[in-house]
Amino acid sequence: MMRLSDKLTPEVFGALLDEYQRLLRDVLEREGGRALEVGGDTATAVFVSARQAALAAAAAQRAVAAHAWPHRLKAAVSVALDSVEADLGSVGSATARCSELCDAAEGGQIFVSRETARLLQDEDLGELLLRNLGERQTRRTQRPVGAYELVVPSDAPSN
Repeated sequence: MMRLSDKLTPEVFGALLDEYQRLLRDVLEREGGRALEVGGDTATAVFVSARQAALAAAAAQRAVAAHAWPHRLKAAVSVALDSVEADLGSVGSATARCSELCDAAEGGQIFVSRETARLLQDEDLGELLLRNLGERQTRRTQRPVGAYELVVPSDAPSN
C-alpha cells in the first residue's frame, strides 16, 4: 500500500489508506482476531490457533483483492503468520518475524514461519495449500528467512 504514496496526492492516498485500514480491521475482527492494531499499511492480530490465523489471512487476501478501490487502483497485501506460546513467548517476537516475512513476500502472498507451518501440517485448511519456499531474502536487509507460502486459490470459497 505504501508504494502508492508516491503516485497519489496526499489527500487521495490518505483516503485510500483509511479505507484499507477499515477493511483489514473488519476482516480480522470478523475472523476472530484479538489485540488488533492497525497503523499505516500494517495490521497485527492475535489468534487462538494457527489454523484460525491462516483462515483469517486468506480472508484478508480475498477481501483486499475483491474490494472496489477508488481510482481503479489494484491493491495487494503481503501477510505473514508466526506462532508463539502465549505463556512462553511474546507477541513482539512474532511481530518481528512477521515483519521480516512480509519484507520477503510480494503483494498478494502469505508467508508462514516454520513454526506456524509445523502447526498447520495436520490441519484441515480446505482449499488452502502450504508449500515450502526454503530461504527467501528480505528486501531491506537482504537477510535470509525460512518461509512457507500459504496459497489461496483465486476460486476458493471464502470462510
